[in-house]
This record gives sequence, C-alpha cells and structure tokens, in this order.
Amino acid sequence: MSKPAAAFLTAEWLHVLGVTYAVDEGRLAPHLPRGAQIDTLEGSPRVSIVAFHFRRTRLRGVPIPLHVNFGEINLRFYVRLHDRRAVVFIREFVSRPAISIIAKLTYNEPYRTIRMRDEVLGPDERGLVGVRHRFGRGLGNRLEAWADPDPVVPAEDSAGYWLTHHDLGVGRDRAGRARSYEVDHPVWALHEVRSLAVEVDFGALYGPRWAFLADAEPSHVTLAEGSGVSITPAVGA
Repeated sequence: MSKPAAAFLTAEWLHVLGVTYAVDEGRLAPHLPRGAQIDTLEGSPRVSIVAFHFRRTRLRGVPIPLHVNFGEINLRFYVRLHDRRAVVFIREFVSRPAISIIAKLTYNEPYRTIRMRDEVLGPDERGLVGVRHRFGRGLGNRLEAWADPDPVVPAEDSAGYWLTHHDLGVGRDRAGRARSYEVDHPVWALHEVRSLAVEVDFGALYGPRWAFLADAEPSHVTLAEGSGVSITPAVGA
C-alpha cells in the first residue's frame, strides 16, 4: 500500500463568511479548467466571495515567520471533477506574500497579495456575533455580517452544506487542464446570518466581467465556524 501524500498546507480556517450570487454559465466558462464541469445549486451556477481567517498555518509542516495568522478573500465557483464536488478560484487575495508565491508555484493558483484586516465582533446588544473584513487599497472594501451566536451543522441536502463542504480544489496547469488537490475538514456548523453589508469594488478587484456583482442581490449568505483544514495532492493530480 502506498504511503498517503503529506499535506502541502495545514491551518485553521475560521469565521468563514460566504456571500453567494446566481450567475450565467457563460461568465464562468473562461475560468473553467479543462475536464471540469460547472455544478449548479437550485438550478443555477453560483459564484461566491468568501472571506476567512488563517490561523496556525504550516507549509509542509513548517511555520513561516509572519505567515502563520492572516486573512484571505477569494472569489470562487463550483464544479464537478470526476464526479466529485469541487471549487475553482477566480482570484484569491491574502495579506502575506510568501503564501501567494508558493501557491502560484505549486498549484498555479491565482493568488495576489493586498492589504487586509479582519476582526470578530460582538456579541452586540441583540446577542448577535459578527465578523468584519476590510481589504484593498486604503481598506476601502468591506464585508460584514451579524449572526445568531449558536451555529448548527447543516443537513447534507441543504444549500449551506452545498456551499461550504467540498472534496477538491481545482486549478489549471500551464496547459489549461484541471489540476486538483484534496481539501479535508469536518462539516462546518453554520450561524444564521441576520444582517449583511457588502461594499466591494468587484470590477477593480476581479475585472470588468464581475463589476455587476456590486449591485447584485445575494442568493445565499453563510457564516461557518470553521475548523482545522489540510490540503494534499489529489490522487492522480
């Protein structure tokens, strides 16, 4: 029996806020790795902006100074590869340059480094808890949500489960073919979100194709507790 692949990255992903929109398949086609198929939720492709906090990060088991605790913001959509559920990243922002460099070199992932700040809020006078992410030049972009304090594990047939639990991350090699890696974590408990603020210049961050999201109404909002996560090469990747 072959020895399991060692984890490329281990970390805790915490307070994972996802804001999801229905989109036309044509907007996603230029980003689709060859061999993957666009997946749908409730009959439509979905794109999500997802913000969370990395803690206790290790690259190949080694902590990199000043790159252990930091935030990430990514824009993603949902696919199937070899009949496994997966996500594809349109762009990923982090505040630590070494993460960007290593992820690009190892998995050809679309990482960029920007200024970023995240914080956990509350409880407020309503008993709600919140998260706030600010990012970009002058920290002019903001994602903020307030939610019930007690999270609940979603049912497997729910939209919350579909949006927050996947087998694989899928990127593209230099030839445009799908290249995948295993994403392993338990099913995340979700807070019921009660209020949301989205002040994001999608066009400046992700290109003119995505500028329309600034005025779009989200279809779903999720706020996950998060957990420890490990990233390993997929079998045959």
